Amino acid sequence: MLLKSTILLVLLATVLAAKAGIDLTPVSNEYVAEGIKHQQLTFHQDKQRIEYEPPSGWKFDAGANQIHLAPPQKSFAEATISTAVLNKPQPLDENVRKALREQFMSSLPVGSQFAKVEEEVTNPVLLNGNESFEITASYQSIGEKFFRSALFVNLKDAQLIFRLSARKDDFQALHREFKGSIFSWHWIDESETPAQAGQASSVTTAN
Repeated sequence: MLLKSTILLVLLATVLAAKAGIDLTPVSNEYVAEGIKHQQLTFHQDKQRIEYEPPSGWKFDAGANQIHLAPPQKSFAEATISTAVLNKPQPLDENVRKALREQFMSSLPVGSQFAKVEEEVTNPVLLNGNESFEITASYQSIGEKFFRSALFVNLKDAQLIFRLSARKDDFQALHREFKGSIFSWHWIDESETPAQAGQASSVTTAN
């Protein structure tokens, strides 16, 4: 019975990801620029492809609706990129931010203690011109203090969520690396030539 339920949940998640039009199953490529090797992951959304460069040295494991990223030599540190369906455009107003805050806090590890919201930032990144909302919380688990952040980006029919969890002492540097990698995330129309694609920037910082 448990196996059947698990299969149904996996199928449901796959269907929802397909409805959102974003398939996070990656194709991995490497290229060299200025003598440095870079890894690039490519996904697809409808007739567009999405390109993303994970932080240097981070390992990844991915499926249709979620990517797991792990920094080197950092135990208990993990990042994920996932997608959820939006039935209609959803502006990140106060009511939506409140719901995301509650959802985020309820997702902290079971048994966490002293959970506290440390920071909330509206539009720290404009991904292809879409609004974003980032929340960071601290909590204690297995006798250590941890930090977790989640950056929510609402697209027309889908929500992208960039999450990071790490020990307190590791979090700041890893957060800087992971958040910096989001600026490489961009959409390219399959009909565009490489020269045309290079003329547009899909990610900007908020003023």
